[in-house]
Amino acid sequence: MNFFLSAYKRAPICDYFLARIRFSEENLQDDLNYGLNLAVINSSNQTVTFYPWGRRYQISDSEWKKWSLLHDCDAISIEESGICYRFYDSQADDAVIVTGLACNTNCIMCPVNEQARDHASTSTAEDIIRQVRYYGSDIHHVTITGGEPTLMMLDLPEVIKTVQGQCPNAAILILTNGRTFSVDGYAKLFNHLMHKEDQIAIPIHGSTAELHDKITQGYGSFLQTKHGLENLAYGAMQIEIRIVVSKLNYQDISSIVDFVLGLPRVSVVNFIALEMCGSAIMNKDRVWIEYPEAAQACEDGIEKLIRAGIDVGLYNFPRCVVHHKYWALCKDSISDYKIRFAPECDSCKVKSICGGVFNSTLSTGCFKAHPILE
Repeated sequence: MNFFLSAYKRAPICDYFLARIRFSEENLQDDLNYGLNLAVINSSNQTVTFYPWGRRYQISDSEWKKWSLLHDCDAISIEESGICYRFYDSQADDAVIVTGLACNTNCIMCPVNEQARDHASTSTAEDIIRQVRYYGSDIHHVTITGGEPTLMMLDLPEVIKTVQGQCPNAAILILTNGRTFSVDGYAKLFNHLMHKEDQIAIPIHGSTAELHDKITQGYGSFLQTKHGLENLAYGAMQIEIRIVVSKLNYQDISSIVDFVLGLPRVSVVNFIALEMCGSAIMNKDRVWIEYPEAAQACEDGIEKLIRAGIDVGLYNFPRCVVHHKYWALCKDSISDYKIRFAPECDSCKVKSICGGVFNSTLSTGCFKAHPILE
């Protein structure tokens, strides 16, 4: 959640800092002794006081609408401009670490645009470790994503160790293209470090190098990813495969599943519908496929995976485009602030159990609702 503190812009403490939200001046010392900054909110007069500096700022009425949504022990970042961002929600059971937008592939349907990826940097271990120290010790899931997290190289294992220490009960999910794991020694680090509750999720875009590399626009990426998956087979963590369904590969889905079934230790396969922003919308004519056609293209692969005893999920697919016998596989995978429904969805009998569609997919006119009326 992004929000603003205009008073801070007029008298900043520093360029950028993190802070834990508190709603009382009592019992602050333990957090301060741990090295945390604090943002103590007084609801009665709409102020926030930052410690250890003791600087108080007035929150305007318009800004208070979002400040009032914060919870005790949430964690926020504050920029010199007064822009604030909640990077940890204490009421949620999970946390997300974004290592930066930089990536070593250039997928044609990526929801981040190519220019942003090209000019992006990768966070340092120090930056992320500082952030993790603000997490609650009782959360159960931490996702590490990018860009491409493995561009942190040896810093990434240090981040994982910090998460394991700060959140001992958390299962860790790494979203990666898997290419860097083709380096044998690098994969061994993760095989030793990650636990059976943890998961590494890697996309396969085609059953052949020709198709996969065409979609990633990275020559050799298919073989690197394949070798990376083979190297990770010696670890205890779960291996998840993600198949992003587009116009470029929907006719190859069944063959992709055949390829996946030949890989070692794959325990989960998730089919992903497109998020139409970034490179995806720039290449709409090449990648967009209507939801019903995309969902139908997955059905043969779903049946093969179920017969093989592999867990299957459908991400980002609204219920109305999926055959009812697969509704149990549909995941509410879209972040709350991105979920949208078309006006026609109001008449749909299954709207209450539907995960909706991405705001970007709806706003760009890609989504055509198929409301279920009986």
